[in-house]
Amino acid sequence: MKKLLNFQFRTPPSDFFGNWKLKIGNSTKGFSLVEMLFYIAILALSLVAVLQTLLVVMRSYGLLRNAQHIEQDATLSLERMYREIRDANAVTDAGSTFGAHPGKLLLATADALGAPRTVEFLLDNGKLSLKENGVVSGLLTSTSTSVSNLVFRKITTPRSTGVKIEMTIETGAGASARSENFYGTAVLRDSY
Repeated sequence: MKKLLNFQFRTPPSDFFGNWKLKIGNSTKGFSLVEMLFYIAILALSLVAVLQTLLVVMRSYGLLRNAQHIEQDATLSLERMYREIRDANAVTDAGSTFGAHPGKLLLATADALGAPRTVEFLLDNGKLSLKENGVVSGLLTSTSTSVSNLVFRKITTPRSTGVKIEMTIETGAGASARSENFYGTAVLRDSY
């Protein structure tokens, strides 16, 4: 009995378009050490760029948040001082401190029913405080900011009386610390 040899003719592998691929030598799948180091270096540079961008964004957010706190406190406190000064009958020199820090402003005014009342603006541990009839009504600045400079100047002319306000508000610490100066003038309505 004769054994028949089975021969199968195999064609070399080809790609989709019929191009022959030749396999030369012992190729193994994977990356060489040089390729791996190159990829790690690219990944490390990408991570450094992303982290640097993240730090810049966080620092900018801190600065903007602090600027917002300062602007909000300055707007609230200055508007309240302007309103009280305009509605006042007189500026009480004896209870006020003009031209120096920390300034104090005492106003003689009347309530809605016409009863006399006093309004006083002063600093209390770096916070702008409002007193009505000698009783603390509340703080005009938030706990996140502090007033580092508060100066009142009385302006008197033959026709009117006014008050000039100089105020510096600061907030934050380190790289996100911020400080701004604010100036304003209000004239008593009944004085002109």
